[in-house]
Amino acid sequence: MQKIVIIGAGIGGLYTALAFDESLNKEKYTFIIYERQANIGGLWNFVEDVEIDSSDGLPVHSAMYKNLMTNTTTELVELNFTNLFNEDEQKYVSRKRYLDALIDLAKKYDLNKYIKCCHYVNKVKRCDKGFVLDVMNLENHTAFSEECDFVIVAAGRYSIPKWPQAEREYLKNFSGEYIHSKDIKDTARYSEKRVLCIGSGFSALDIALHLHKAGAPLVTVATKPRLVMANCKYEWNDHFNAVLSPIKSVDGFRVTFENGICAEFDVIIACTGYLCEFPFIAQDLQPNNFNSVFPHLYEVIFNANYPKLMFVGALYALLPKHLSYLQGHYISHILNNNMETLPNKEQMEKAIQHMYEELPNDTTMESLLEFHYKYYYRLQTASPRKVLDKRYERLLKYNFERLFTGRHLEEMNKGLNDFDYA
Repeated sequence: MQKIVIIGAGIGGLYTALAFDESLNKEKYTFIIYERQANIGGLWNFVEDVEIDSSDGLPVHSAMYKNLMTNTTTELVELNFTNLFNEDEQKYVSRKRYLDALIDLAKKYDLNKYIKCCHYVNKVKRCDKGFVLDVMNLENHTAFSEECDFVIVAAGRYSIPKWPQAEREYLKNFSGEYIHSKDIKDTARYSEKRVLCIGSGFSALDIALHLHKAGAPLVTVATKPRLVMANCKYEWNDHFNAVLSPIKSVDGFRVTFENGICAEFDVIIACTGYLCEFPFIAQDLQPNNFNSVFPHLYEVIFNANYPKLMFVGALYALLPKHLSYLQGHYISHILNNNMETLPNKEQMEKAIQHMYEELPNDTTMESLLEFHYKYYYRLQTASPRKVLDKRYERLLKYNFERLFTGRHLEEMNKGLNDFDYA
């Protein structure tokens, strides 16, 4: 019996476990999930602490803030057979409701039997059997080592902050508070602050909207005119607006943009994303060029140098649940065939390069959707369930038309009226 260890019981780990439970050959393989936190759900667990988690003394993993809402509709955030949300629920649900749905998934499909919470994987190294993991039981503070044949990293890609580089020198002159969006826990704290959010993606818009709803007298989103902000149709006002221009200079509280606009701010928040890094993996096992939207992995799963080290959810995904479920079935298919259908290292490297060449040169919604469709449908050939079809394509296109134009903010704005920001 060969042993598989999955690291992380968030979306990646849970939906991989669901896929394994459905299709992995249990006579050949056994698997276990180690989760550092006391509860399943990964990123969707809200932690009030900043930097260090008081529950375990480790760096805070979750980038979640208190009143976050999903920016993807309930029709898309679950698979077509799990039925975790009610038909009468609003389109965009709260963080807590989303977490409850993940907990319900684990109960409904009896996935908890595979999970060991409060188990922190400190290091993954090579050994004769395959891999050896240094693990800490955070409940009784005992350390142990465990050997296994395969490791699947499903620890998420939203934990290590990525700071803006172009504005780094300017921001040294800022007299106010400068933080990363990961450290935003409760936007009510900034209800009397003038806030500048730097970023061109969804998190910048989401956090800015929360700050505006919390009563901040001025919230500005500053970015280059690309991605979401290039097509944003939201109706801005004097208290909630956008500057489609990089920062030129900072002097005290005063920020000057390259287009000539000037304003004073008390807080600057870097909504600039996260580094896709896994420092617990030994250096000799690290994949090449990992820190990118598209990691250097065969089928965005297998380390070409050590294919028994796999990654789930490492791709910047439009549908993370569908991605993890389909990747889980793809891995199951490869394992059930004793890895024999996996190409050799040279062939995998060529396939990786070919996929790089297929990456869209632009960042339009159409090009991103086309790239993801092609990849997802290829994975789906190994799945006994067809979770993607033309209906999902239509839903996804509708959803991302709203995301890429900022129109989802109007619907989220209505939903946020139910939150208490006091």
